[in-house]
Amino acid sequence: MIEQPENSASSAATNQAAAFSLDTLGDGLIALAPDGAIVSANKEASRMLRFGRNADLGDLGSITKDNDGWSALRAAVLAGRSGDFAVRAAEGQPLMATTRHASGSSEIRWIVLRDIEAFAYRQNRVFNPKQEGASRFMSSEGTRPDFQVQRQLCPEINRLLNRGERATRQGARVLITGEPGVGKTEIARFLHNSISDSRDPFYLVNCASAGEVELSEMLFGTPGDRTQGFLGQTNGGTVFLDEVAELPPAVQVRLIGYLEDRKRRDEYQPASRHRQSRIIAATNRNLKELVAKGQFRSDLYFRLAVIDLKVPPLRDLAPLVNHLVDRFARTINQRRHAPVIIPQRIREILSDYSFPGNIRELHNIVQRIAVFIDDADGLDEIMGDLLSPMSIPNDSAMQELSGAATLDLRSEVRRFERALIDKAIQVHGSKRKAAKALGVDIGTVVRKTAPTTQAPSSKQSPDREKKV
Repeated sequence: MIEQPENSASSAATNQAAAFSLDTLGDGLIALAPDGAIVSANKEASRMLRFGRNADLGDLGSITKDNDGWSALRAAVLAGRSGDFAVRAAEGQPLMATTRHASGSSEIRWIVLRDIEAFAYRQNRVFNPKQEGASRFMSSEGTRPDFQVQRQLCPEINRLLNRGERATRQGARVLITGEPGVGKTEIARFLHNSISDSRDPFYLVNCASAGEVELSEMLFGTPGDRTQGFLGQTNGGTVFLDEVAELPPAVQVRLIGYLEDRKRRDEYQPASRHRQSRIIAATNRNLKELVAKGQFRSDLYFRLAVIDLKVPPLRDLAPLVNHLVDRFARTINQRRHAPVIIPQRIREILSDYSFPGNIRELHNIVQRIAVFIDDADGLDEIMGDLLSPMSIPNDSAMQELSGAATLDLRSEVRRFERALIDKAIQVHGSKRKAAKALGVDIGTVVRKTAPTTQAPSSKQSPDREKKV
């Protein structure tokens, strides 16, 4: 072992070079003290776990306490054991965490974090370079939505899918927007299937789950070994860019170049036999605001968002709730000896619930019910969670009262009532619970939140005009 002089310039330069080299790794690397305190972390680990590089790192428990699978890993670190663990990053993507001890007398523990999807892509590229479709990143093979029934139940879903189908057939790029958990990936898959055959691949790329290098390799391939990325492999299929707002700036620039090159090829080679890939993007963020702040390129936005499909949240699609509950329950019952039956009381609560997590949350709720169906305390816990009030970030409904105030007392009273009712619905998650909190019957809340009707005809008597 070569020892370097302490406090030497060469030693400092070597340490800086080593730190820089660790930041170029595609895997996350964390150094821990024996008590679990984080000593250092490279750039990729900081991105995966969403903590600042220069801030006080704290210990492993404080950084990862809300993420899945970390308790077993932390226990292994504290016990001095090595092993492999399945964990989840801050954004929910699956990781493989490997714990190791430094050799010699050092008591430093190491954790290597590897993105499963990115590793699977690189592995397939090396061992199966000619195997089509083997590296597809498909969403979980859970319950596929029955859009035929959903279209019959909800006119909003029918209009959205009709618009998406027309856009896809005409070659217009689609941007799917909506809150987390509304089913943007499934809608993208539906649009892909509406125009593709079974041989056409569907590649799902989560732009928030990989770094700049991995995303570039996934999409464009590696020029050095002449491997094609997803955009070159699809040949008539679809590349779905989920969480497109998280695309690194360098990848945004490269994607713009790809789209421009493809446009020129289409103009000069209209009869080309090569079937171009289709790009569908999705995000739960407001891309227009990000463009205005300089955080997303406007030229890429206008190329991706030819048609903006806004997916409504589940709370605005009440007829879907019972249909989804039954569909999720049928899937769960395939793995049970005795079928689970969702109690009517819970169905009634769900019909009034606001679902901040949308369809994904409803799926989780049905799974919890299946686990606790024979446990009265467990069911009471679920019902308590569903009945608890929601927290809202601000009181904008009340703040709007002073914006357009008039001197008409009756108008201002109606405005105040409506704002108060709207706030109660926001806080409590449904009109029924809002009515209970306000001390009025549900009919009053429904009547006062109904759309404003047309003004009375001039033939109406003065007495009737005065009645409110």
